Amino acid sequence: MEKERLEATAGFGLNPENGCLERGFPHLMATEGFCLADKGSRLHLLDRHYRYGVACYRLELADKYIHTYDYAPEQIWGTYDSASSRMEFGEEDFVFDSLCYFRLCLRRVDGEAITETDAEAVREIVAYASTAVKGTPSVFLEEVQQAAEKVNLLRSEGDLVLAVLADTHATVNGTWQDTAANLVALQEKVHFDGVVHLGDLTDGTVSRAMTGFYVSSMLKDLQQLNVPVHIVPGNHDANYFHGNPDVMPLHEQADLYQAGAGKWKRDKDKTYYHVDFPEQRLRCLFLSAYENESRPRYGFDLTQVAWVRETLKETPDSWRVLVFSHDAPLPELDPWSEEIRNGSLLLQALDSSEAQMLAYIHGHAHADFVYPWQGKKQFPIIAIGCAKCEDMTECKVEGSFTPARVLGEASQELWDILIITNSGKLHFIRFGAGHDRAFPYGEGGSPKD
Repeated sequence: MEKERLEATAGFGLNPENGCLERGFPHLMATEGFCLADKGSRLHLLDRHYRYGVACYRLELADKYIHTYDYAPEQIWGTYDSASSRMEFGEEDFVFDSLCYFRLCLRRVDGEAITETDAEAVREIVAYASTAVKGTPSVFLEEVQQAAEKVNLLRSEGDLVLAVLADTHATVNGTWQDTAANLVALQEKVHFDGVVHLGDLTDGTVSRAMTGFYVSSMLKDLQQLNVPVHIVPGNHDANYFHGNPDVMPLHEQADLYQAGAGKWKRDKDKTYYHVDFPEQRLRCLFLSAYENESRPRYGFDLTQVAWVRETLKETPDSWRVLVFSHDAPLPELDPWSEEIRNGSLLLQALDSSEAQMLAYIHGHAHADFVYPWQGKKQFPIIAIGCAKCEDMTECKVEGSFTPARVLGEASQELWDILIITNSGKLHFIRFGAGHDRAFPYGEGGSPKD
């Protein structure tokens, strides 16, 4: 999310009152993404056929984005600084007076409409160079060491170790870069077998192009771990939130979020698949739990439920099954939906399997919670709190746990290292805010952890 993207879009301008991007200006072009500039860095006009304005954003955020149910406009945890900006169009060099993010707005001197060719040439119109870099706080070093010691103490030869995180809701100037750096630091000490992201990578409130840019950047960060990355798209990953017109259908989500899972997927237009771990006699199902065009939107289509039944039927004898999804299969476990489409049918399919069900693991609830499913089979439905630094108390399942979060402290982070033992036990080692958990209970965890 901190990667530079100095690319302009024709027909867009910047509102001088709030710094927000606005459509419908054929004689303007603006950069939708944000670039980081350090104090003293400079913008220089190369092509005198244009004039440009600059919008600056301080690296400050309102507390409401951490403590209440709210999302920052245009996915930046920053504050527009009109005093430091230069929104009138000019040709003079612009020198930044402090560390900040910025956007550009440009017009042609001859007054003609901006073309796509103009927009594509923005790097040849304005020169920019900056050495600004946001570092990862050293406060996480102790957390990395403690988590590594716990994992290495619990794991045995042949156990499977996965990093599992949910609801990163990554924003510019947010905490994703710290999360990515901490994953890399921990990988050097514990050697993950894979990474599972339970959805809602970003807020899904910007254009399709910007969402693609942000997600691709995040995936590159995760690929530094050199292990398989498995993503189940969340509702925000459909890119529909806050009335966003650039909604992404399922096949586009599959292409963006699950490109690395292609060798396992049976149908390129579906966002669900399974992965086998023969050494552990384990089959993992990665399910799709949201479709923006369906009603109810949360849930599982009948084709997917039938696929689950068939996949479980084909599961080798004595194997175990672990399910990952963004949302839970029961409406009482979803703070934002009164109905889960075909959730009961999905549970019936899981109940009918001959394989041992270890757990159903999901995000979306923005809290830690365990629901003991008591159907024909008995297994825990486990919610993992959000990796985004957020501790809002509204919109929560009764009895769930939301730990306090503080930027710049270890509690800023929240994700798990999941150890799946050869005997089928699950150990969730928490990185950051919250508690370790283990299943079955009696192995270091409890329903209220």
